[in-house]
Amino acid sequence: MQLIPISTPLVKSNDELLEVITKALEKAKVTLHDGDVLTIASKIVSITQGLLINKDEIIVSEEAKKYAEITKLSPEFMEVAIRESDEVLGACFGALLTRCNDYFMPNAGADQSNAPQGTIIILPTNPTKIARDIQYFLQEKYQCRIGVIIGDSRVQPLRRGTSGLALGVAGFVPVIDDRGRKDLSGREMKMTRRAIADNLMSAAEILSGEVDEKVPLVLIRNAPIILSEEDLTETMSIPPSECMYFSTFLPNKSEK
Repeated sequence: MQLIPISTPLVKSNDELLEVITKALEKAKVTLHDGDVLTIASKIVSITQGLLINKDEIIVSEEAKKYAEITKLSPEFMEVAIRESDEVLGACFGALLTRCNDYFMPNAGADQSNAPQGTIIILPTNPTKIARDIQYFLQEKYQCRIGVIIGDSRVQPLRRGTSGLALGVAGFVPVIDDRGRKDLSGREMKMTRRAIADNLMSAAEILSGEVDEKVPLVLIRNAPIILSEEDLTETMSIPPSECMYFSTFLPNKSEK
């Protein structure tokens, strides 16, 4: 498997995303082939969608002030995180733990790093549709079948550092179900599924970085993917009751 970092100029809110991508590919002298996967950092998607919130326009609630005291983050940032989240689960120094779009996320995915001065970036709306639009455009341009991932970084429980999270996927199967297959000892797998899209995004994160790299695009070649035109976004998430982390904090029905 080959990973090719593709840099871009600093992306601005008046840029057109498809133009940014095609110019970057042309400058890198990269031609897409069948089975390629293009990963795209969600931040440049959000910026080109105009999903920037001016801090001086934010009305801060008492709840945001309370969480700002705990996290030591700005009340304005906490207000945005609360608004963007589906559920606030708790807070600690440096982060508000939230559930957002079926994911656990610090600060509901809102971010201040690499945001224009005085603004906060929020997650793109409908990333799978955006990934699909990009996929179709690039397939037409390069006459091939490819996959596209729009992703972000995440943290894992009890692990230091970030890895990749696929928010939107198009063109391939994001989770491969290995249930029913047998291991080397002949034991049948009962639960195992492989998060292909998340793992590919994690690989891309190694090259794209988190700071000033300006590599929001990574082309992955010869990845072990299954091409598909089906929308399989929902297969990447599970309900809280099936999550081994979250379910331990849910009420035990047998005790009622």
